[in-house]
Amino acid sequence: MTERLLIIDDEVDIAAFIEDVAVACGFEVRVTTHADEFKHAYVDFAPHLIVLDLSIPGMDGVELLRFLADHSCRAKLLIVSGFDRKVRSAAENLGDARGLNMIGSIPKPIRANELRTLLSGLHTAA
Repeated sequence: MTERLLIIDDEVDIAAFIEDVAVACGFEVRVTTHADEFKHAYVDFAPHLIVLDLSIPGMDGVELLRFLADHSCRAKLLIVSGFDRKVRSAAENLGDARGLNMIGSIPKPIRANELRTLLSGLHTAA
């Protein structure tokens, strides 16, 4: 079974970079850049893993975490954000408190090796 990864990041170049690394790690990937697009893709695509930027036009990442919790999301969630560690940690804690499967966060700019290692480990662990 191919694992599905859903990305939401309003920075198209970063989303494409994450997609390239994830595809190389064996994931089937769908990329979204807006909150409404993400919500529809979440329902239609049923991802196993979600890579979530905290800064999205029209809705911030915290609101998306609430959306996912309200929809009983079972996917693993990875935050990828340019916000500082305290903000990323607060978002992770909120996700944990809402019953989401938070697996951590990676700061932007993203290092290819770090992302590849993380995704490869998740792909083989599922």
